[in-house]
Amino acid sequence: MLCKNVCRFSEPPHFASIDIDELPKLLDALTKCKAQLYRQTYIAIWLMLLTALRTSELIEARWSEIDFEKAMWTVSAERMKMKKTHLVPLATQTVALLRELYEITGHKELMFPSIPRPRKAMSKGTILVALKRMGYRNKMTGHGFRSLFMSVVKEKLGYSHEVADRQLAHTPKSSVDRAYDRAKFLPQRVSMMQEYADYLANLSSAPAK
Repeated sequence: MLCKNVCRFSEPPHFASIDIDELPKLLDALTKCKAQLYRQTYIAIWLMLLTALRTSELIEARWSEIDFEKAMWTVSAERMKMKKTHLVPLATQTVALLRELYEITGHKELMFPSIPRPRKAMSKGTILVALKRMGYRNKMTGHGFRSLFMSVVKEKLGYSHEVADRQLAHTPKSSVDRAYDRAKFLPQRVSMMQEYADYLANLSSAPAK
């Protein structure tokens, strides 16, 4: 799939996501469009894949949230949908990308500052525009990366729904879910995020290169 020009169509469904079997083609399209994307945008898409954060949680991130030594991303409660602090264990591939990004934007508070307005975060539309260029308009959205993550870790890596759900910071819907919500499953999530990153790396060239 070659990198395509942006065309005029209706906006994609909010939760559009590819099927798990289409993931290799998506990674291939991302690689082929790498030269047409700002490096910051390319890294943002990879971090959407690797962290399963919501789009706003990613693009509005601060460097103060990243602990490189502990390989942990702590998203503050005020930035989370459920207003609870959220921990994102960082795989080695994710840390490598964050270190590269730090060379680009580390002198600023925001990890993903807008290029024309550097005191503000990059637009949510930046991710959608990049996906359009990759040929995934109406097929993939920022939220779609979260759905894809859930499919991979459950179907391919064998992790339980409860562990994956905690990593997505979903809203507990039942009394059983709320009981599980008290369990953080952090050791399992650390292993899961590294296995997930390794799975993606095996489907593509190393994302940090």
